[in-house]
Amino acid sequence: MTDTIIHCERCEARCKVVGPRKSDARMLRRSRQPKGLCVNCAVHDWLRNTYPVNMLLAESGPKNLLYPHIQEQFTGLMRVGLADAQPDEIDWNKIVENWDLPFPHKIKPSGMNPCSQKELDAIKAGEYPGLGSSGRPTLHELAHKAEITSFEELNELSPSLGDDFKRCLAKLAKGKQKQPSLFEI
Repeated sequence: MTDTIIHCERCEARCKVVGPRKSDARMLRRSRQPKGLCVNCAVHDWLRNTYPVNMLLAESGPKNLLYPHIQEQFTGLMRVGLADAQPDEIDWNKIVENWDLPFPHKIKPSGMNPCSQKELDAIKAGEYPGLGSSGRPTLHELAHKAEITSFEELNELSPSLGDDFKRCLAKLAKGKQKQPSLFEI
């Protein structure tokens, strides 16, 4: 049997399509199709879609990823997230080197990630304050300064936050929502 070799959709690295993926993997899952991202670009994609890490990295840049204690923390996240990828597959230097390459898709804000691609680009350019900066109130500050009376007002605070909350409440009302464990990502 020959291995199928493809190229990463972002950095063009050669990748081997490898066996089955874990059915319970919640991050860095192997692709079912012979297309997708290499492990390094997949890690970067996970980081840029994970709040508040994405805002911190937009503000500080990727060089902090080269610190061993940061990499150890990410290894713990991979273990908890039951990742298909293995920590020794990740080339952190390559992630930093390829940091500014474009992705084939933009970041989509959600209830779990209120930050948009536009906001991350503005933070990176210094046009928009990041976390810990004064100027833009945080979601926490906005929620405690205003009385929120509708799902639409939640959507104004963060795109789709009200819609996501409404769906969650509907699932809870039907008794189908399982209680998340402390470590779910």
